[in-house]
Amino acid sequence: MKLNYQVWYRPQPTDEIRTKSHPRIVFLHGMGGTGALWRPIAASLEETAELLALDQRGHGKSQIPHTPGGRVAPSYTPLDYGNDVIETLGNLHFHPTWIVGHSMGVRTAVAAAHLCPKWVQGLVLIDLGFSGVAGGGLGEDLATFIKVLPESFENRESARNFMAENCPDPSIAQYLMAVSVREDSGRITFPFEHSALIQTIHAARDASVREWVRELGSKQIPIHILRGQNSRVWTHEEFELERQEFSRFPSIHWIEFPGAGHGLPFEQRPAFVDYLRKTCTSA
Repeated sequence: MKLNYQVWYRPQPTDEIRTKSHPRIVFLHGMGGTGALWRPIAASLEETAELLALDQRGHGKSQIPHTPGGRVAPSYTPLDYGNDVIETLGNLHFHPTWIVGHSMGVRTAVAAAHLCPKWVQGLVLIDLGFSGVAGGGLGEDLATFIKVLPESFENRESARNFMAENCPDPSIAQYLMAVSVREDSGRITFPFEHSALIQTIHAARDASVREWVRELGSKQIPIHILRGQNSRVWTHEEFELERQEFSRFPSIHWIEFPGAGHGLPFEQRPAFVDYLRKTCTSA
């Protein structure tokens, strides 16, 4: 599936448009998000890098359309998500590239690198473990919340009240409110298929990308694994266990951002942008 995308690149007057000397970065949002969430971060990088933000399957404008004769039930495993990324990168000739994945996007990024490592210069994986329903601490609580999340709300106040009472993590509640859409009727909706999120959660129960991370580490592909120090999605204990598991791979780096929660890229935007600039664009 070719994904909906946005490209951002603003060369300096002395630059040639889209020269190969400029690094490329692909951004993958978390569950329920869209590529547009990355725009504020891209604004600080677009003078030195070509940036591509994708709507993953079931999200934004990459929702799988219904056909008159029905459709085959789509699948939402990490490999399905990763295949979409590789197909889109191939169609756009957007490679080699760094891939930055947040939350659900972590598994997509690892799957894409597993499928086509020669197109991946490195990975930045943000605040999600390598296995489990939610990749870490929230587990079934997040799955339950997604299942009871209404498809729309009468207004923003009712949406915020529902989030405050039911969402297991304030960072996720803030994230969902950020992507919410106000319709002409005034109702608040979300840019994703609820069934896609539920199927993604079900697929995650049986999915682990740990072996793919080990495989990429053995190929010495740079992998930067970031955690928000206050994250409730991926606990410090789980983070440390993974760090120990992969301690023999020198190309895998582990960093905790002070004062950040699960929404690390958006909560600590200046520090995160600086990290990407040093990691992905300095070569």
